[in-house]
Order: sequence, then structure tokens, then C-alpha cells
Amino acid sequence: MEKQWLKLEARLKAYLGRILKRPEDVEDITQESFARVLEAGSKGKIEYPKAYLYRTARNLALNAVTKKSYQLEDFIEDLQDSTVIEDEVTLEDQVIAQRRFELFCRATAELPDQCRRVLILCRVYGLSMREVSERLGISISTAEKHLAKGLLRCAAYMENHEGNSQAKDRDAGSRRRTL
Repeated sequence: MEKQWLKLEARLKAYLGRILKRPEDVEDITQESFARVLEAGSKGKIEYPKAYLYRTARNLALNAVTKKSYQLEDFIEDLQDSTVIEDEVTLEDQVIAQRRFELFCRATAELPDQCRRVLILCRVYGLSMREVSERLGISISTAEKHLAKGLLRCAAYMENHEGNSQAKDRDAGSRRRTL
């Protein structure tokens, strides 16, 4: 009988794992479910104990998710009301960010094909080195080398071209003041 309960417990945890994300929540709801079924069984016969257990576990899990959802909403509302300081992005900051992004795009376009692919898959699409290596049919080590090479080249390109761009902006600004 104990073996059956252990097997049922493992299946119940797997079931609850699809509803609840945290393992400790799965454990708590599993224990609570068994306790409630045992309590209900002591008051009278349960015709379908396994179905009753799963229904109890599902209801407890959904209640827990709903409760956490409300807690999160309350937290977000409190955060918005009292502690969030809205940072306004100035037009100048937007222009600078746009220029840096354009510069990065030009730097990336200058990279060798494979190096550019690895950089974009890692940094833009957020793939892991394993995923990149599988997708491109190269080793993880090769993908890492391409990424390092690409990042270094992009940084050098941006540093070189940002310096030139800032110097041009300073020259243009000083010409406007003298006119």
C-alpha cells in the first residue's frame, strides 16, 4: 500500500508541477492534498479517492496561484504609487542611443559572415552557445571564439567611429557659436 501511495505522490507532484512553478509550492500542496483526503476519508467513505485527491490538489494549487497573483498585483500597485520615480528620457539621450545603435549595426555589418551570425544569435536573439553551435553546425568552442572576436571588433569599430562623431559634433557646435 505504501508503494502505491509513493507512486501516486510522485505522479501528483508531476501534475502539480505543471500548475505551480516553485518546487516548494508543489511539495506543500501535495502534503496538504493528502492531509485533506485523509481527513475527508475519516469522516466518510470516498468513492473515488484518486480522483478526489487530484481534484483537491488542483483546487489548492489554483487557489495558491490566484493568491500569489493578487499579492503581485498589490505589490505592483503599491510600487507604482509610492516608490517608482519616472525617469524621463531626454531627446538628447534618445538621439545618442539611436546613434549608438546605428553604429553597432554598421559595426556588425563589417564582421565576417560566421562571426556576425554568432553575435546576432547570441546577443540579439539570446540563444545559448550550445543552441548557436547546433544551429550553425559548429563546435561550442568555435562559436565562443567567433563571439569574442565579434564583440572585440564591434567595440573597436564603435570606439573609433564614436570618437570621430563626437569630434564632428563639437566642431559643428563651436562653429555655430562663432557665427
